[in-house]
Amino acid sequence: MPAEHSEHRGLYIHIPFCKKKCGYCDFASYDNRQNDIGTYLDALEKEVQLHKRLAGSFDTVYIGGGTPSILSPSQLKRLLAIIKKMYEPQMLREFTVEANPESITAEKAEILSEAGADRISMGLQSSKPELLKKIGRITSPEKFAKAWEILRKAGFRNINADLMTGLPGQTLKDFEDSVDFLIRLHPEHISLYPLEIHEGTMLAALGMQENPDGAADMYDYACARLPKDGYERYEISNFSIPGKESRHNIHYWLQEEYLGLGPAAASYIAGERRASAPELDSWAEALNKGIMPAYSSEKLEGRQKDAEKIILGLRLTEGIEISANIFIEFKDKFRSEIAQNFLDIRGSRIKLKPEKTYLANRLFLEFI
Repeated sequence: MPAEHSEHRGLYIHIPFCKKKCGYCDFASYDNRQNDIGTYLDALEKEVQLHKRLAGSFDTVYIGGGTPSILSPSQLKRLLAIIKKMYEPQMLREFTVEANPESITAEKAEILSEAGADRISMGLQSSKPELLKKIGRITSPEKFAKAWEILRKAGFRNINADLMTGLPGQTLKDFEDSVDFLIRLHPEHISLYPLEIHEGTMLAALGMQENPDGAADMYDYACARLPKDGYERYEISNFSIPGKESRHNIHYWLQEEYLGLGPAAASYIAGERRASAPELDSWAEALNKGIMPAYSSEKLEGRQKDAEKIILGLRLTEGIEISANIFIEFKDKFRSEIAQNFLDIRGSRIKLKPEKTYLANRLFLEFI
């Protein structure tokens, strides 16, 4: 990839290991392969070297997965030492690590804090044990609360919690209880995800169905409730205390640059989108030979790039500023009936009407 400098650029590291894969997960991750973590770290170190020309140009770091917190303390220290070669600590505006409640310990929390991580993202999904069991989660509300206490004691003052909507058998009251559970813990950030059942997942094999109407009702409840507790919706699915928005994810929504390391990790540098092959063994084998792993690539230019800019930017509550050229390029789309119903257009700024947020995909299809 070209080494053009971007003022705003994020670094993502994909950890493809889990203790047990959740029933809805279609991400590139493996359960029961913890013995391969050492091999993964060896390969990651080589991948960092291949991208050293970009070192020092990142202002956010995000370690995701998979389950980053599944690494042992010594493995976690090595991971953090490897990726530290890619950024200057004084340049970072945010350093996020994903965690699962059952794998967080006081020692790991301390290691992360000492390494400069200042934000944790952790999945609750639901406060109802029976619903967690249905979707294949191996944690519990009690483990979540315990992990929360550990993270707070370690000094973390920026924690995101994930909630899911439209789970099998989930009622609106179940969701309300989950929101109450979270509010008592005072997270700085809350993300909502409707259940999506993808081919090849455990839930698909069980024949479970999505519940879009129930998910929409739960979303509407959250949009009405969370502002009363001090959370502002700044993106379709994300709410935060003011000032605690996810800076790393904003890179994506503003079509800014990011580099992904690890199998299946995506990058967007100098207008080129890349995605590494998801298979762990072939990814590691290539790097151990000193060559770039297989990847897919796509150069975003012209109308395609502008359409993506619109779709991503409209996810943000404040919308996006677009140039006169883009207005002219898509004038037929902006004049369409669906755009008139969905969009608030004021000068060069466009944004979704609040009441149309949950149905935004209907509008986005116009620009694909």
